[in-house]
Amino acid sequence: MTYHSAHSAYRLADALFLIGHDEFSGKPHVAIDRLNCALAGAALAELIFERRITIDNGGVIAIDRRLWQEPLTDLLVTEIMGREGVHPTRLWIRYLRDHLNIQERVGTRLATAGVVRREQGRALRRSVRWPAIDPNQAASPRVRLTALLMRQQRTELDPGTLLLAGLTGAVGFSSNVFDDQVTARMRDCRQFLPPPLDGLLSAVVAALDAATVTVRR
Repeated sequence: MTYHSAHSAYRLADALFLIGHDEFSGKPHVAIDRLNCALAGAALAELIFERRITIDNGGVIAIDRRLWQEPLTDLLVTEIMGREGVHPTRLWIRYLRDHLNIQERVGTRLATAGVVRREQGRALRRSVRWPAIDPNQAASPRVRLTALLMRQQRTELDPGTLLLAGLTGAVGFSSNVFDDQVTARMRDCRQFLPPPLDGLLSAVVAALDAATVTVRR
């Protein structure tokens, strides 16, 4: 299932992952903690679009407990069901970022689909890179998002595209990924999001702000 957009073949977290990595080198365009915050939000959004969870009063609630044989989203549903009570979305963002290694899981999903390959670095930090098998294919979510933002009014965009734009803008990808005009249009998308998705994006932004403060300290 796509992120409820007629304009993309990718799930939301996959599209964001590809936008967030250089298609040739496989390196992330931003600090990995920031990218992981956004990927966590995108993975939760997939469950919202599939009506497996909802966000109510800032908390994540499971509404469809069936497993759909999609490893990543099934894992998240299982984790949510395994916690008693309703927990704030911002805590789930942190949990996916810090304990579930969300970048690795989304990258593995794309590698299994033959879109990227996983390369283990040789340096002391042994960073992982995710270069594309076909750079043109991997660049398509970025190209498509840019075209949609420049051609269409934000009121004409579907919720998945609006959220992808909001997450991409919140992360703050470098200027060699998007120009200033596209970045400004991304910021405008948030006001058109329906409440559950706006709440999710707010939780991601809060996690990003907290990560920035931690780095500065």
